[in-house]
Amino acid sequence: MPSSTLVRSPVFLVGSERSGTTLLRLMLDHHPAIAFNPESEFIVTQMSDDGRYPEIRRYREWLSNDRVFQLHRFSIDDGLGFVELVNDFLNQKRSRDKKDIVGATVHFQFRKLRQIWPQGRYIYLYRDGRDVANSIVRMGWAGNAYVGADWWLEAEKEWNELRPALDVADWIEVRYEDLVADSRAQLRRICAFLGIEYSEQMFDYVKTSTYGAPDVRLIAQWRKGMRTVDLRRLEAKVGDRLLDRGYELSGYPSIPVPWLARKYLYLHSRVNVFRFRIRRFGAALTFLETVSRRLGLNELHRKAIRRMDRIINATLK
Repeated sequence: MPSSTLVRSPVFLVGSERSGTTLLRLMLDHHPAIAFNPESEFIVTQMSDDGRYPEIRRYREWLSNDRVFQLHRFSIDDGLGFVELVNDFLNQKRSRDKKDIVGATVHFQFRKLRQIWPQGRYIYLYRDGRDVANSIVRMGWAGNAYVGADWWLEAEKEWNELRPALDVADWIEVRYEDLVADSRAQLRRICAFLGIEYSEQMFDYVKTSTYGAPDVRLIAQWRKGMRTVDLRRLEAKVGDRLLDRGYELSGYPSIPVPWLARKYLYLHSRVNVFRFRIRRFGAALTFLETVSRRLGLNELHRKAIRRMDRIINATLK
């Protein structure tokens, strides 16, 4: 297969980070007919908002410094343009795994995928936004659940923009809670959508990863660990969307958050994220990355990022 061969109808698993995409991706990747790549935002993040492709030399340089891309161990063919190159990455995954169907997980800016692959197919995985927000906070990406909900809302917004542009046969929605509670039924739905037979091998991921079997205890964790005041603020922000998605609210009266209080919550989040980074990377490295980024000291900043990347890679699940 030539390296520039266009992948006609790849499958993309899209949805918010911390919505269960890793679990579903592992299941899909263990199907005997599906090669499914992990986080692949590197395909779209360097495209402009209006869909212009990045200059290829700069894109190749950017890839060589991107932590997530490096984990995939793809080779970069210097003779290919942008579209041919990102197609080549999927072809490398498919050839490496010796499977017929290839796919990739993309958490954000996934609306841009359609420009590269007009016939792509999409699995949208969604989860209770309150659990997503709490998980975002545990990851250290946001400092409180009110801000953490932005990840979920952005994915919902982007999916609402992309879905109307797709043929009805080219997308399917999967609810995380259903995937965990009745995995086989949901996996059969997905296999039917892809036009392939269901396989019990999809559960073999427990033998090759640190992920265990689907656990219903992961459903509605927000009921156990969230302060009532935080929950009431959060539901004021995302309650309507939760109801649209079929989730029940807590029953507590929501607390609207006025402009000044929102400013405080976002500042509070930034402070807590900075504290988290100090705990993870140490004060010296955290300050080095921050100062070099703000002063435009590019080489020093790249060195700081590479040191942080090594720490992150060492703690990956």
